Amino acid sequence: MMADTLALLDDADLRRWRACARRFWLHRQAAAEEAAPAPADPTDADVVHGPALDAALRASFPAGVAVPAPRTEADWNLAIARTHAALAEATPQTEGWALLGACLASNDGACARVDLVTRGSHGWRLFKLRYATVGTEADVDAVALWAHVAARSGLRVQSVGLLLVDTGFIYPGHGCYAGLLREVDLGPTLGSRPVGHWLTAMQACARAPEPAVPLGAPCTQPGPCEQLAHCALPEAPARPGDARARLEIVGRELAAQLRAAGHVDLHSVPLDALPDARLRRATRAVQQNAPVLEPAAAPLLRALPYPRRFLRFETIGFAVPVWAGTRPYQVLPFQWSCDTVAAPGQPPEHHGFLADATGDPRRAFAQSLLLALGNDNGPVQAYNAGFERNRLRELAAQFEDLGPALLALAERIVDLFQIARAHYYHPAMAGSWSAKSVFAAIAPDLGAEHFECEGLHTPLEAFARALQPGLQADKLQQLRAALLAHGQRQTAALRHMVALFEQRGEEEASTCPSGPAFRPCSPDQPG
Repeated sequence: MMADTLALLDDADLRRWRACARRFWLHRQAAAEEAAPAPADPTDADVVHGPALDAALRASFPAGVAVPAPRTEADWNLAIARTHAALAEATPQTEGWALLGACLASNDGACARVDLVTRGSHGWRLFKLRYATVGTEADVDAVALWAHVAARSGLRVQSVGLLLVDTGFIYPGHGCYAGLLREVDLGPTLGSRPVGHWLTAMQACARAPEPAVPLGAPCTQPGPCEQLAHCALPEAPARPGDARARLEIVGRELAAQLRAAGHVDLHSVPLDALPDARLRRATRAVQQNAPVLEPAAAPLLRALPYPRRFLRFETIGFAVPVWAGTRPYQVLPFQWSCDTVAAPGQPPEHHGFLADATGDPRRAFAQSLLLALGNDNGPVQAYNAGFERNRLRELAAQFEDLGPALLALAERIVDLFQIARAHYYHPAMAGSWSAKSVFAAIAPDLGAEHFECEGLHTPLEAFARALQPGLQADKLQQLRAALLAHGQRQTAALRHMVALFEQRGEEEASTCPSGPAFRPCSPDQPG
């Protein structure tokens, strides 16, 4: 047994050291002072994998044995003993056998908790499990360390690799996930990972005085370093001018040219230096610190007949599919929200659909949508409508009996994104044309750009949580209420956008400056 297992180096230490020696040193000092185990290696918890992760793994390795995750030094020593005992008892005849979370320690100061170990014909096969389509350099580093520790622990390692999601897998249902995970051999890459030298350098670093802050340290990549407060770095100098006026709003290449010409931000850029109407409109809005709407937008929208509908979809794509006939990461609609305005001045009527946990929601989604929207030929307004159109076409291909009606509905969609991009700009958009940015700019009081419920920040996270088995009824109801309310805010924002464009377009028509820099866009003019 190891005398001080928690002092051993693991793949999380290696990741920190490879990023920044100071980050590694500070973490090791904090861990020693607190006499607590290092935090677990970050996982893919921030990605919606789906509620069937355990079922998928068990389907691939039905005879799998799990070693409980160790938290204390005593736990680690027990887990190492359990690992060696399980490996000693494993037989080649046991089909689908794997050891999950195998714990090992080497005699040169490292430890590893290997995601998955299986038997091969000539030794042990080690895998890092990622519910993703590709691995990262940090994954390769971790596997290299695991292979080093396993070999130093006396194991004969036949191969090492990643287990990744195969996007060509189609889930047949009934928990049959065999084939979901594909193997990627990392053996050829391990020669570029001198793990033994790395461990020696890490141990020397841990014993040395506190390292200086290195130049170019990735303090915020891919996320903020947990040791930033200890480094007391000076705050980055504020960008000159208003961040909403940065030159990159007109594109990186043009921004570089403008910067070379001596411009710091858009406030000093002459409109005639910009090549198209969309960029001139954005710059004009920044310079006058007020939104600009070309008058041509209003007649486009006023020409739309009633009843008018305002539509938003929400979708999800699970790494591990939960509905038969679907693939990993397939974009699947689970909620639609729609406001209908029957006539000018009439209050909107809201309709919607939100899937439950009873099965594949696509047919119910399509049927309910056609029932609410498919009984006339009126316009259906959406933002970035290519998204909604593509979902309707996918549903039409999936359900032949509903196909003609779904395709007809797709043809009725009017894209407010295209109208806004060709005729409107608000400084608060800061160069972004996402629905979040536009909604926040035109209707900040509605809060349509935000979603927050139970610590979740997107509708897809909330829906994924709602599908988790065993969720308390009150939590489920809270999640569903938040999703429905979010849908209502989104459709209200679409209505607000159209009303604003129609009203302000009339005002702009009487006050719009003349001259080529302010010429209104025609409906066919590229934005």
